[in-house]
Amino acid sequence: MELYQLRTFAAVARAGHLTRAAERLFISQPAVSAHIKALEEDLGVALFTRSAKGMQLTREGAALLEHAEAVLTRAEELKRAARALSEDVAGELRLALHTDPEFLRVLPLLELLRTTHPNLVVHLRQSMSRVIMDDVRDERLDGGFAYSTTPPEGDLAGLRVAATELYVVGPAAWRERLAGKGWDGLAEEPWVWFSDSSPYNPLLARCLGPRARTVRKAAVTDYEETLRTLVKNGTGLSLMRQDEALRCETAGEVCVWGGSGQLLDIYFLHRRDREPDPAIRAVLAALRGIWSLTGNGCA
Repeated sequence: MELYQLRTFAAVARAGHLTRAAERLFISQPAVSAHIKALEEDLGVALFTRSAKGMQLTREGAALLEHAEAVLTRAEELKRAARALSEDVAGELRLALHTDPEFLRVLPLLELLRTTHPNLVVHLRQSMSRVIMDDVRDERLDGGFAYSTTPPEGDLAGLRVAATELYVVGPAAWRERLAGKGWDGLAEEPWVWFSDSSPYNPLLARCLGPRARTVRKAAVTDYEETLRTLVKNGTGLSLMRQDEALRCETAGEVCVWGGSGQLLDIYFLHRRDREPDPAIRAVLAALRGIWSLTGNGCA
């Protein structure tokens, strides 16, 4: 058997579906099926039962999954130990961004890493904060940026790189309509809302109180570009990062409500057990320099 087959086995078990597992592994669905088939033939047992609802572990599959995950964990530990013994930081690093690269200072980060560690290849993915947290925790990513209202805990560690203020924005034509309104008045307007897992939701719940449950949600999205387009075209109110809100207001695309903004922290996240990894340490060191951070900043 091969390690990649065990990784596929674990991914299908977690996802419960061939297509979703293929997406997480960045390979094709036929390749996933081939890996599972080859592993089943090698082990001499059926690992899954297939149905219209997806892939269900057999009794034998459930019993062997724990062993497979232990082998994968040990293999990762071996790789990390080898990296720690090497002075040369090399290999591939999978990172995710939750907002635009310019704001996160990604270009200076890449330039610094390219200068100091030319053999380290960085792969970038765009995603959402909650998804990034889950993907880092499950080791589908090596690290990533995310909004958070609380410091990371448990198996996640984080370097707090910045905080941003979120402003309530509306269509440019609503300036007079919103003038003088408090949070109770805003609760009566339609909103471009966020998914339940969005870190924006606790902020809005605190500001709107019980009325947050009855807000009229004209649309729901976690993608900032979609949010901007919807607000700009009159769909409703929403939250926008301070710099973006002021830029869009200056361009005549939105109006900024005159009430107070809401602070939200931005972390670079990684698994706590990856702290000795030279590649993770290299990224953290680069971020501290780029963001002029003092101390280790880890939570």
